[in-house]
Amino acid sequence: MSKGIPKKTVAVVIERDHGLCVLRISPDCTGTADVADHRANRGHGGAKSGVLDRPSNLIAACGICNGYKESNANRAELERRGVRVRGDSTHAKTAQRALLTPVLYPDGHVYWLDDFGGRELDEGQPW
Repeated sequence: MSKGIPKKTVAVVIERDHGLCVLRISPDCTGTADVADHRANRGHGGAKSGVLDRPSNLIAACGICNGYKESNANRAELERRGVRVRGDSTHAKTAQRALLTPVLYPDGHVYWLDDFGGRELDEGQPW
């Protein structure tokens, strides 16, 4: 069984995203992040290697939106925004897919996330 995302990684992700909920999908969203949400799910039992617990596969979210994402959200819209990434044949390939998928933030900016807790603004065309 997976132990969950390391607390240090959660803190890095929340700091990178300025403590704001990136999902913003629930009508009851608090706007304030208190969890790191997987863009690509670890699946049943989790990825024991932690490969999907990298900052490039995580976004800051409030607990309400984190729960809402799996039960009520429009998956196609989440994938379009890059806050949800489809799994691949292995966790390593899924992690690579997340690294190559930018995220549309609620402020309208698009960012590329890295594995070190950073993000780079995509200066290209808006989505």
